[in-house]
Amino acid sequence: MRVIAATFQPHPRAVLGAGDPPKLLTPMGLRREVLRRYGAEEVVEIPFDLELSRKSPEQFVRDVLVGEIGASVVVVGENFRFGHRAIGHVEDLGRLMKEMGGEAVAVEVRGVGDRAGISSTRIRSLVSEGRVDEAAGLLGRPYVLRGEVVVGDRRGRTIGFPTANVLPDAEAVVPARGVYAGFVLVGDKQFAACTNVGVAPTFGRAESRVEAYLLDFDGDLYGLVVDVGFTRRIRGEKKFSGIDELKAQIQRDVESARSLAADES
Repeated sequence: MRVIAATFQPHPRAVLGAGDPPKLLTPMGLRREVLRRYGAEEVVEIPFDLELSRKSPEQFVRDVLVGEIGASVVVVGENFRFGHRAIGHVEDLGRLMKEMGGEAVAVEVRGVGDRAGISSTRIRSLVSEGRVDEAAGLLGRPYVLRGEVVVGDRRGRTIGFPTANVLPDAEAVVPARGVYAGFVLVGDKQFAACTNVGVAPTFGRAESRVEAYLLDFDGDLYGLVVDVGFTRRIRGEKKFSGIDELKAQIQRDVESARSLAADES
C-alpha cells in the first residue's frame, strides 16, 4: 500500500469567493517537501474548482478519493468536512468508504499543552503576531519562508552586517515586523541567523522586507532560493536615532540569536 497525501489547490476560498483567500503557511513547493519528509510517497494536488465544490459527499468519495486517487484507506482529522456546502462529516466518510470497499480513519485533532486545538487559522494568527515559537509548537517544526535572495539596498555591508534580502512567496504568511532568531537553509547546509522583518524605519524605507544575517557565513547568495526559519522573536521594530545606535542594537540582536541557537542545538 502506498502512502499518498492529497491537498487542494488552490485554496477553496480563492474559488468560492468567501472573502480574500488566506495567506498560506506552506506554499505548494514547500508543502510537497514537508509531506514527503513525514512519509508521503506521493503528493496529489486535487484541483479545486466550482465543479468540485458542487459535488455531493458521495460524488466526492466516489469520483475523487476512490475514482481519481484510488484510495482504499482514507485518513483525515476528526473535524474533516467535505462535499457541497461541507455537509459531509467523518461518519459519512466512513460509511461511504465502507460501501465502496474501503475504510476511513479519523485522527484526533488536539493542541500541544492546551485544549485550543490545532488549526491553520490559529497558526496563521500566531505567525502574523510574531509568536513564532508558539506557532512552531502547533506546526511541529519552525515556521519557514522560502524565497529567492535578491539585490537590496546593500546597506548592511556598510555597517558590518551584510544581509540576504529574501523575496518570499507572495501567498505566504509573513511574520510580524521585528527581529527574529532562527536559521537559513542554503542547499543542505543550515546557518544560524538573525532576521529582520520590516521597513527599516531608521532609513525611512517604505516597503517591508525579510533580511537575514547569517552567522558565521561568508559567500554570495544572490539568485539562490533559501529557506528562512523563525524560532523566536527577539524584539519589535524600532526606529533609531542614527547609525551608531542601530549598529549597537544589531550587535545585541545577533548575540541574542547566537545564544538562542546554541540553546536549541
